[in-house]
Amino acid sequence: MVIRPAPAKVNLGLAVHRRRPDGYHDIATLFLKISLVDAVCLTAQPRDIVVHCEHPEVPRDAGNLMHRAAVALQPLAPGQGVRLALQKTIPVAAGLGGGSSDAAATLMGLNMLWRLGLSVPELAAYAARLGADVPFFLLPTVAAMGYGRGDDLEPVACPRIFYLVLVKPPLAVSTAWVYQQLRFELTAPPKDTTILKQCLESGDIEGLGAACFNDLEGVVVRHFPVVQDVKRALTRPGVCGVCMSGSGPTVYALCTARDVAHEVASAVRQHGWKVWVCQPWQSVTSAPA
Repeated sequence: MVIRPAPAKVNLGLAVHRRRPDGYHDIATLFLKISLVDAVCLTAQPRDIVVHCEHPEVPRDAGNLMHRAAVALQPLAPGQGVRLALQKTIPVAAGLGGGSSDAAATLMGLNMLWRLGLSVPELAAYAARLGADVPFFLLPTVAAMGYGRGDDLEPVACPRIFYLVLVKPPLAVSTAWVYQQLRFELTAPPKDTTILKQCLESGDIEGLGAACFNDLEGVVVRHFPVVQDVKRALTRPGVCGVCMSGSGPTVYALCTARDVAHEVASAVRQHGWKVWVCQPWQSVTSAPA
């Protein structure tokens, strides 16, 4: 048996550029793993691949990225199967990369369980075929710049502890749908993500909060005004910046102080939204048993 953690991510900045011939978009983003974490338990069994999860919105068939990850690696381990038990904490279709992280945890777990001996670059080739976000979760670093589809990665240091208040209103948003709705302004200058990297590496969380942005936010707010309501509710004293993560609808507020983060969380929880207080995720070793 192998147990792998699968942390969520936020996008501390997301610039969307041209649509690519493969259907994806070129982006520039700053990924950050956070301490909202799923757990994937992998147990060896003959031949069959079985996914178990009690969360009603998680598919158990080939629609699940964990299942697809196992199918992709299975030819390297003839006759081997696996039972994948997912303890789901990260909300589904929330812009937090939960499915991608679960898939990456499955790839890493099967590499151990089936003794495949694959390197991280070799696993990354499988990860990239599963989804643009999946390779990021293979990295040992907590943060990285993502270019191209998001899988051209540059590790970024995160030396300072800070806090994120995550708020998810009661709706799910499809990433593919959001990108389909995106319309580019021909005269709009491209946004610079370099300052985000500089702020995170230098520990300037106030500057990071002032600079964070998301080119997908306008699309989501137009169709789901509650996201703007969440942003307004999170804009409070002591908050360095407020932004939507990924394709949404989850919104985060950056705080330098733990007590401020919990005060903000208590205030916005009164709206009936789901709220978490997180910080940058510190990697832990998988637990074999």
